[in-house]
Amino acid sequence: MNDKKRALFSFSVKDDQYFNDKQEKIELVSCQRDGNLCKGLLSDINNDLLESGKYRRNKEFTQSIEILKNSFYKTFELQESHCLKCAELFRSVITNSLEEIHKELKGMSTGIFGSKRYQASYILADDVLKDFKKES
Repeated sequence: MNDKKRALFSFSVKDDQYFNDKQEKIELVSCQRDGNLCKGLLSDINNDLLESGKYRRNKEFTQSIEILKNSFYKTFELQESHCLKCAELFRSVITNSLEEIHKELKGMSTGIFGSKRYQASYILADDVLKDFKKES
């Protein structure tokens, strides 16, 4: 009986129960060239997004931001005309991930309970987002 109550009111959840690190963030559904050019890049970007998420969960925001930044610039390797939409999609997903980190850092570094500990990461995220907008 006590085990049932404990399970009902358990607030701790393991990362692998809450975050699905085995699921890729971007999946190739269809491609004019069967994805021959972007499969390798897509795999790299998915790995980068997963790794960035792990750093983010551990509050290592600088590493998370740097991984997203490197991944964003990798997308410019797709220069073929039929790959441009895929590259734009990849950049959009990466930019959205960085925007989420930026919002999280803003909440953690400003206001009454804000911590100066995350101020440098917040500024870095802001600068990288500005760079992304210039490139897109």
